[in-house]
Amino acid sequence: MNNFVAPMNHSYIFNKALAILGIFALGVFINWFPLVFVRIPWPQDEIIRPVTDALWQTVTTIFIPVTWAIWRLGLKPADMGLTLNNLGKTTLLGCALYTLALVSFIHCSDDPLIAKNLLRNVDTVDAIILTSSMSLVAAGTDIATRGFILLTLARYTNVWFAIVVQNLTWYLGHIHEIGLLENCLGYYQALGLTLTLGLLGDAIALRTRNVIGLSIAHILLNVVMVSYMRYL
Repeated sequence: MNNFVAPMNHSYIFNKALAILGIFALGVFINWFPLVFVRIPWPQDEIIRPVTDALWQTVTTIFIPVTWAIWRLGLKPADMGLTLNNLGKTTLLGCALYTLALVSFIHCSDDPLIAKNLLRNVDTVDAIILTSSMSLVAAGTDIATRGFILLTLARYTNVWFAIVVQNLTWYLGHIHEIGLLENCLGYYQALGLTLTLGLLGDAIALRTRNVIGLSIAHILLNVVMVSYMRYL
């Protein structure tokens, strides 16, 4: 499953893995820094705030790590799955994958998660803005976790180590969603869904070496889900 040949020097491998995880952790820290540590004024408007959060998260957890990997590791965007190669195949597989999440959300239609969601009541323009910010975060999740963490770690370390680290990151990034689905599905079912999406998505990324298709599929999930909520 891993087409890369990792160097045999264990110190080299350790240093590369530490650097990759360190720069991503730095991005996450910078993402939290303004609100948690500095407490700078942040937009409180229910429409503007999600957009601000999405843009800031994109800069800190995608732009910074990817730029660092290109500059310090000498990688190309395609090495992190940012390529058009296998785009159609990856998109189709991604749509099949995220259908599992869509079915779960539809199953929870009567839950406050869906029934009382803000997106059901805002006007069309605001709904488009909110959906766009959600989609940016969704696409960024695939790029950050599978493009940067999974494919970059798999280049320098054992592929199973890369998968474990990616899924730990995937889990931490979806704790909020697990909590939202827990009331409807139950904790272990929500956790199982999250990890299933994480592992199968890894298999797709490692097989196709493409995360753009997964990002597109993740965006389509959000668009279909929002459309469903608004026309219930």
